[in-house]
Amino acid sequence: MLLLRSSKTVLIITTMFMVACSGEPDRAVEPTADLDIRIGRLDHDLFHASPDSIRAASLKAYATYGDFYRVYIEQILQGAPVDDPRLPLVLRRFVLDPDWSVAQRAVDSILGDMEPQREQFELAFERLHALFPDSLIPRVVAFNSGYNYGIFPTDSVLGIGVEWFIGKDHPVIGYLAPEQFPLYVKERMTPEMIVPSAVKGWLLVHYTRDIRGADVLTNLVETGKVMALLNALMPEVEPNLNFAFSKEQLAWCEANEFQIWKDIIGKDQLFSKKSDDIGRLMNDGPFTPGFPRESPGHIGEWVGYRMVSAYLKESAKVTFAQLFAMEDPRAILKDYKPR
Repeated sequence: MLLLRSSKTVLIITTMFMVACSGEPDRAVEPTADLDIRIGRLDHDLFHASPDSIRAASLKAYATYGDFYRVYIEQILQGAPVDDPRLPLVLRRFVLDPDWSVAQRAVDSILGDMEPQREQFELAFERLHALFPDSLIPRVVAFNSGYNYGIFPTDSVLGIGVEWFIGKDHPVIGYLAPEQFPLYVKERMTPEMIVPSAVKGWLLVHYTRDIRGADVLTNLVETGKVMALLNALMPEVEPNLNFAFSKEQLAWCEANEFQIWKDIIGKDQLFSKKSDDIGRLMNDGPFTPGFPRESPGHIGEWVGYRMVSAYLKESAKVTFAQLFAMEDPRAILKDYKPR
């Protein structure tokens, strides 16, 4: 029987300027090279294969995707070792399972060939290449994870569990257990969240330093750097989507910025290294503990973004490469004046 890991939300940016998040100017980036980004359709390779030819489809997928196919089989699906002779049987059961096959049909119907997403990825990574010329541009691979992972970045591959993005109102999403998939998670399971979620996941893995044991301020600033970069890479995307907020939640943050900051300072948490203090602001949830239910979860991402945005506004000559090289968060904090 196919063993699936308990479901996880892994949903675990020049000199010209344009308006993006919260009305603040973000640095627009002109691509300097044409990249050819393609989306590998591992989901199609398996679910569109004849059940009687699943072994051949598996071998072809291994040849096509290399070590990422092993990661997919062994870590994402946790089905069987990739060289286990029983793997074709495991995969056959997976693709014929009514739950997963219905989800895949929804993917095929709603996302189609994913050409709009491909174009978004291409432009975002062209901008990233312009800012970080030596950066690795990932291979983008779409798969059906059986609702184990929405986004799965590796060293060189940006994996996307496409069944997570078929629309919050689709019946398949409604069947997901609410204790594992609460409403605030289901609200984000929409096609327009694919690219911002995936690019954000890639940046969080590849463009943040190890800050384990650091204080709240460091966590805010390091995540704020990623959000500023994400907004620079994807200025066409609705600002709330980059934060995985609703429009109403983002509006609430904008209207209550000073009170949010006053709460953090008033609780004397800015330089706290306590996991509870960090988690309150950085962890996901339906809202942020200690704030009204109109607030979003992981509100620290937005606060950090506001800090970094203020710093970049006052330091026009600082490049993103220089920003990410900065290790002292207090240097960025000095320009932040919450409204």
